[in-house]
Amino acid sequence: MAFSKLFSLARRYPLVPSMMTYSVLYPSANVVQQVYFREKTKQTGIDWKEVSRFLIYGGLFHAPLVFNWLRLAARLFPKDTLKHLAAKVAMDQTMFAPVALSAFYVGLSVLEGKDQEGIYREWRDKFPNTWATGVCIWTFLTAFNFKFVPSRLRTVYVGVCGFFWFTFLAYLKSSATPWQSPVLRLVNHVYSKTAS
Repeated sequence: MAFSKLFSLARRYPLVPSMMTYSVLYPSANVVQQVYFREKTKQTGIDWKEVSRFLIYGGLFHAPLVFNWLRLAARLFPKDTLKHLAAKVAMDQTMFAPVALSAFYVGLSVLEGKDQEGIYREWRDKFPNTWATGVCIWTFLTAFNFKFVPSRLRTVYVGVCGFFWFTFLAYLKSSATPWQSPVLRLVNHVYSKTAS
């Protein structure tokens, strides 16, 4: 009985399950990143303030962003054709991904209390490589999402797939060493060969 009430509430307010999902996945990914991929955690322990920033950002900002984006994409390209699927995927990677990744870096930097110059510097240093890497991963996940996942579960699907992506983003966010995308390395290599 309680589950049927919960499911009826989820159908009535479809954004709430997405917000709950991201409120768990974003901070969980951050904890995984801190425990398994950050050396200083062994000495200092988990940074719970950082975890709380991921919770706030993931649940209150990123979940509504993804939820509304997926609804808009489905409305703009409602058909289940290859042409509409390709349009949704292309639009996702060229319009939504840059906005979402920028929001990630800017939003968490604001929650950290960085000044405008610090926010811009982090975005400038980390965004291009993150986006290039994301295009390689999310193009396929997005195509699968729009083709096979029911619309009411798409935000949750993105969140669950995104757990590993969020762990990677948490790594990039905390890393002082710049990440260089293999895609951008290849592009730079090809460009340097043609420019010579």
